[in-house]
Amino acid sequence: MRRHRDVIEKPSPRQGIAMCRLLLIKYLRKGQLTIQDLVDVAAYTSKVDDQDLAHRIALDILLNVEESDEEHPSLDEDALLGLLNQRSDDMINYDGSREDLLGQGEVLPIHDSDVDIFKKYSSRPDIGVGPGEDEIIKVAIRENKNQKDRETRRRLAEFLKAKLLKLGKDFERSNETLRRPIVRPYEYGDDPDDIDEERSLENIFDQGKSIEEVRYNDFLIRKKNKKKRAIIFILDISNTMFYQMEGLTSIHYSVMSLIPLLWSMRMERYGLILYESNSHVQKNLDDDDDIEEVIDNLLILVTASTVDVERFFKGTSGSQTWGGTVPTRSLQWAMEQLQDAGERTEKICFYFSDFVLDDPGGNSPDRIENYRIIERMKDRGINVVACVSPLAKGDIFSPYSEEVLKMIEDAGCEIIETNRPSDFLDDVQSFLESL
Repeated sequence: MRRHRDVIEKPSPRQGIAMCRLLLIKYLRKGQLTIQDLVDVAAYTSKVDDQDLAHRIALDILLNVEESDEEHPSLDEDALLGLLNQRSDDMINYDGSREDLLGQGEVLPIHDSDVDIFKKYSSRPDIGVGPGEDEIIKVAIRENKNQKDRETRRRLAEFLKAKLLKLGKDFERSNETLRRPIVRPYEYGDDPDDIDEERSLENIFDQGKSIEEVRYNDFLIRKKNKKKRAIIFILDISNTMFYQMEGLTSIHYSVMSLIPLLWSMRMERYGLILYESNSHVQKNLDDDDDIEEVIDNLLILVTASTVDVERFFKGTSGSQTWGGTVPTRSLQWAMEQLQDAGERTEKICFYFSDFVLDDPGGNSPDRIENYRIIERMKDRGINVVACVSPLAKGDIFSPYSEEVLKMIEDAGCEIIETNRPSDFLDDVQSFLESL
């Protein structure tokens, strides 16, 4: 495609990488690729304005590979569609064994059902190429949701980790720009130790001034940095968080947004707690834990079954005390951790959930206490952000979550949805700028 005369803006090497990754997911699922798979991935990883052209060029290239004019003198649109629908003659198969491909002795199962996943998505440019990093992540989860062997889960976890950390690094760069010290001209009475020497020299050189022409206000002084941050992340892992809709759960949406945010803020003081009927502290605010291990544990929630999750976090299976929704102790822990962070610290609590906390109209003491804790957090200078799964607003859960979300918003929470990781991070950026 890069050599085609009609292509003005040449594809970057990143497009080839994205194509290979998407095709690998498709191949691991079916054990084979069709011409339709190759054409679709060429189009969907291209820029939106170029997708029709990419589709046509991909067809032209594939239909003329190693073929003479006599074999395919011309093909009209109906003939092309017929060729694309041939599932037996036009399969592209790997010549070696699947063990060789994966480098493992275990053969992965192949499912007969084949859903053309790419047709479900509109191709909107995002952080990545083509349909964006968000859609690539969602495709990976949907394609592998029925896989049960450990090797496939491990590969899915590695793929998700790489994509999510990339989003986190991009967000970290934008956040660093936000927190970069602001400078202003030096004024009489300012502390000379606060002069930013490097940026002052840049300012003088940019004006082309000689030493004799330099004045005191050509030097730039750093304004005081914003407060340091202390952050607590709360993640709901109760049973409703694992309810599946269109191949994704609230756990998927929450973890896909939590991991890049957590990675981008790993240099801050942070803590993490998970809850269902029980609370599971993963990291206290002042602990010096390995961020990679914390993230790997979160990925278990995405790639493992609920039985595996229970066994990992509690050491039991099928326990009657597992899976409920009891956030009170986690909220209280978050408030206590942030209270001890110090007065000169910017304190934030990110609370990820579907917010199915109680029956509609319920007024149990525990439920009321949840809102009281949030109100106390706000009164003590702690900013609380409700990170809401899109399933919370669906027909099944909205009767339970609608009233809850209204009450926590009235208690002073910021509401941010977790539908797309990049959109979520943009909203978090706006929230941080407002502090």
